[in-house]
Amino acid sequence: MLFREIPFLRLLLPLCLGVIIAEVAPGYDLIARIVSLVVFTALTIMLLRTIRITDTVFGAVIMIFIFACGYLLYENQKEKLSHLGENEQVFVLRLLDYPDKKASGYSFRARMESVDYGKNITRPKGSLLLYFMTDSLKQVWHPGDRLTLRTIPRTVKNNGNPCEFNYKRYMEGQGIRYFGFFREEDLISCKSPPGRSLREISLIGARKMTDAFAAAGLSGDDLGLVTALTIGEKDLLDRELLTSFSRAGAMHIMAVSGLHVGMISLCLSSLLFFLRRRLIIVKVIIVLTGLWAFAFLTGLSPSVLRATIMFSFLQAGKLLNRPGNNMNILLASAFLLVIARPAVLFEAGFQLSYLAVAFIIAFYEPLYKILRTKNKILDWLWQMVAVSLVAQAGTFPLTVRLFNIFPLLFLVTNIVIIPVSFAVIVLAFMLVIFSFVSPVAALFAVILRFLSQATLHFTTYVASLQNTVVDNIGFTGTETILLTLATWLLLTAILRVKRINLIPFLITISIFLVFSISKNINESLKEGPVIYNIRGKKFEGYQKGRVLILNSGKENIPAEVKKHASTRGLKIELKPDK
Repeated sequence: MLFREIPFLRLLLPLCLGVIIAEVAPGYDLIARIVSLVVFTALTIMLLRTIRITDTVFGAVIMIFIFACGYLLYENQKEKLSHLGENEQVFVLRLLDYPDKKASGYSFRARMESVDYGKNITRPKGSLLLYFMTDSLKQVWHPGDRLTLRTIPRTVKNNGNPCEFNYKRYMEGQGIRYFGFFREEDLISCKSPPGRSLREISLIGARKMTDAFAAAGLSGDDLGLVTALTIGEKDLLDRELLTSFSRAGAMHIMAVSGLHVGMISLCLSSLLFFLRRRLIIVKVIIVLTGLWAFAFLTGLSPSVLRATIMFSFLQAGKLLNRPGNNMNILLASAFLLVIARPAVLFEAGFQLSYLAVAFIIAFYEPLYKILRTKNKILDWLWQMVAVSLVAQAGTFPLTVRLFNIFPLLFLVTNIVIIPVSFAVIVLAFMLVIFSFVSPVAALFAVILRFLSQATLHFTTYVASLQNTVVDNIGFTGTETILLTLATWLLLTAILRVKRINLIPFLITISIFLVFSISKNINESLKEGPVIYNIRGKKFEGYQKGRVLILNSGKENIPAEVKKHASTRGLKIELKPDK
């Protein structure tokens, strides 16, 4: 029944499963090719000879074919990246973004156009993550600029710490297999290209927005917050402020993605309420134009593109006018994104965005209908609470797995921060539009400064409150999936979205508890040293059952150690340094 209502679910599930299996068990390309060829041949024969088969058999064969295709797509994506020797080489590169200022230099990504090995010149596929060891750049580098430099490419590797983020997989998903360091004497030339791509022009335009904010009078943390909310660049904000946003439950507003695109989509749809019936196509075209204009102005970052594609599908779905179609359209956009770049499935932004939107589509209306009020202010507040609740419920397990904390005051924070952030986005774009009129731009800057200061003070205050954040909690991947599924089943039963009782939820939560107990039992049987690699240096602990003993002060516990302890349910016991 579920597959009939949401047909893209039976396409997306085997595709994602194929990608996951390719990550867990790589190297079976030949088997996957044989399976896909056999299944495709069988389907062709069935269709040409009109062999009568049941829908169940036909659907199963299609799912096997898509599973094999998912496996091959992910393997092919990894194989496209060229292998380089770890010796000094001369690279011709094209900048993919602006260099980011670091403590000891600048970092940036650049696509390889050619490599000179000394004997021959090749054209490898993939990009490099580079670190320019200098105090300052003598000239401004723009996306699209061509650099010629010497460096030794080194393979991107994980640190080998338990329960760590798979950095190697993430970078390969971005098309990067190697990184390198170079100094000023290694830089041979830097030239502007004869032409730039649409994305490069978009990034340059986004940087000009930041310049317009600064020219209007914004500076310091105010400039950093407005820049983060509009184009997603957080480099201008202090780490302490970012921590405050995370502990207050408002870190999501810093990532220009689904929330921002969703707010713009909702706002434009509300303003064009008078376009109905036959004019609905005009409304959809205007909204889509607005969404893609926003994506262009914010630099066409992957997260914004992903969210824009997702909401473009949802807007286009209104033209179909079919009940319950939004979920199918959402999954259709995910299906296309995974086909285009299978590694996107493992990105936290992709997972969080689609989980949040899927829960909102499924459960917002049933929850909102529970409480009705004629007071517009109370109704608006209830809408904010309902959206925040269902989105947070859907992303709670994954959020805990990724960040090992859970802010208890997220509802209060979101009720205040989301409207303010939307006002900041609108005013920021108005400032850019009227930047040539100095008095008007200055007025917008004054309002933005007030809103940014209010936002910063509010989040800092909420983050400073005692007992408002649950720290040092975590889930394994299996626990995260099971708890997310259990949450979905529980809300389905409670809100009566489908004719389903609590039994599926109880079964799922029981399996979750079995895995959690099994994890605790396995950890209680362990005893021995645990070696961590912290920024190239070894840090040693000793695990005795579910206790992790460290020779360190409380303020010196590395984040990698806390991540391991939180995920595996270990208690940290400190022994002061002698």
